[in-house]
Amino acid sequence: MEKVQASGNMKISSATIKNGRKIPQSISYPSVTLVLILTIWEACGRLNLIDPFMFSWPSRIFIEAKNFFVNGEVFTHLAVSGMEVGFGFAMALIGIPIGLMMGYWKKLELAFDPFVTALYTTPMIALTPLFVLWFGLETLSKVMMVFALSIFPILINTMAGVKMTELSLIKAARSYGASERQMFKEVIFPSAIPFIITGIRLAIGRALIAVVVAEMLAGNIGIGYAIRHASELFQTAEYLAYVVVLMVLSVLLTELLKIFEKKLAPWREQ
Repeated sequence: MEKVQASGNMKISSATIKNGRKIPQSISYPSVTLVLILTIWEACGRLNLIDPFMFSWPSRIFIEAKNFFVNGEVFTHLAVSGMEVGFGFAMALIGIPIGLMMGYWKKLELAFDPFVTALYTTPMIALTPLFVLWFGLETLSKVMMVFALSIFPILINTMAGVKMTELSLIKAARSYGASERQMFKEVIFPSAIPFIITGIRLAIGRALIAVVVAEMLAGNIGIGYAIRHASELFQTAEYLAYVVVLMVLSVLLTELLKIFEKKLAPWREQ
């Protein structure tokens, strides 16, 4: 009886209870931390410890965000940036089949791995002017920048996932006469799914960086352009408000990806 009661206490202590519902620590702890940071940050701003020309504080950032949400300006920029990220990221998913093949066939890896490593370690952001020269000032240059920065985390993580497949599973599949197609479908791909998802999560951040930098250097619309325009006018609060929008967007995309991973790979512990 004591053991059961102790176990129940442990379960209750592992979560915060609100309105009769348990809130997981993964939500309650970050929420408390965020409130503390925002409170201290806001207090510093109200006490004139922050120069509004150099930086800003939460209430001013919120007002600017509210303004461009009300007038709809942010949605125009988000639509353009979202389209560029969407097309570029969709193209970057070609890294999944390439990574599967390079991870499975050793000769293919030996032939191309040095080039993949060289391109991945190349500072692509520094090549933005070259992309503009090749693909012009319009949408295509931004799409290609997103593609160039996004494909390699996906490809490399997919390769790692293939290599981490348990040898016993491969031997068991072969002993039952599995074809190459069946091997990929039933053993290799399911084993690599967590690594593929990790690669996609890393690629999301790189894709957002790519589109913002490309729009800042060669764009007249989009989130990157809006950030550049606000910074040129020294509208620090508006500038930071757009940055916060990007942060929230990246977090939402990552959380959606986690949900998708749970559906696709329910056996993996979160």
